[in-house]
Amino acid sequence: MKELKKQWKNGDFKPCYLFYGAETYLIKNYEKALTDAILSSGSEMMNHDIFEEKRANAGVIMDAAETLPFLNERRLVTVRNSGFFQKGNAKEEGEKLIEYFKHLPEYICLLFIEEKVEKNNRLYKALVKNGQAIEFKTPGEKELAIWIKKECGRNGNNMEGSVIQFFLQTVEDDMESMERELQKLLSYKGARGNIEIEDIKEVCTPSLEAKVFDLVRAVAEEKPEKAISIYRNLLLMKESPYMVLSLITRQFRMILLSALLSEEGRANGEIAQKLEIRDFAVKEYIRQAKRFSMKEWEMALEDCLKTDLDIKTGKVAEETAVELLIMKYSCKALRNSR
Repeated sequence: MKELKKQWKNGDFKPCYLFYGAETYLIKNYEKALTDAILSSGSEMMNHDIFEEKRANAGVIMDAAETLPFLNERRLVTVRNSGFFQKGNAKEEGEKLIEYFKHLPEYICLLFIEEKVEKNNRLYKALVKNGQAIEFKTPGEKELAIWIKKECGRNGNNMEGSVIQFFLQTVEDDMESMERELQKLLSYKGARGNIEIEDIKEVCTPSLEAKVFDLVRAVAEEKPEKAISIYRNLLLMKESPYMVLSLITRQFRMILLSALLSEEGRANGEIAQKLEIRDFAVKEYIRQAKRFSMKEWEMALEDCLKTDLDIKTGKVAEETAVELLIMKYSCKALRNSR
């Protein structure tokens, strides 16, 4: 992806692009870079068409593409959330563009921005053949650390590796949320040197997953008062008990899988890549796994699924069911009473 901006700076453009994926921060960043590279200052109004969702159809896109640029070398047509690259009626509409992709005017650049695509889609294949499709995923921990350090440096601040790890563990895992929380930190700190863990605790809003991460850590460390306190605070914040259960179940599963893969001799980085989680999470999960036997973790996961079923079938109220599960696995006596 880094090569894209260099290509655009040198005036090297594909006739069509598809940006897709969950990482909207990067998509917006690259959309702006492409727009700025194609459209000279002051020419945007006359040379840029934007179509979103239901306004996007093959006819208006082709009409816009056939319009000659005005006082600019190129024309840009941006199409957002068209649905052309997935199943449904919009897919059929998008397929009208397949043949047109082969004969795009030299001056045009079509940019499609989608959250999800199906790679066996005929339009997707045609676009790749005639242009370029780029998937935007959240970068790995190392790349994020470099980005965070660079953002801090621009403000005259610094964030050390262990603090960056705590920051990543605390906030939501998409870059838009990270950027928002980072700006809060930088505004709070001003140009006053190092950002510390205490600053993050003071300013940043922990994600639900981070709070459940702490809850599960308290369970593994057999601290029932702390675990229940975290849970009840989540309820006071109007979090759904069922959502909390889902995240507890996921973390129990990650602990078990991390431990099993570690026993196979897999390195932490390999485990993180396979399970699609952060490196620091793998370290914590392996540490937590040692608190219980493998059989106990398997039993915990089974009980999560049983609790889920009991809630769905109305056997027990969800708030109570989740609290009983937390109590059981944070108290050794209750856990062994099965």
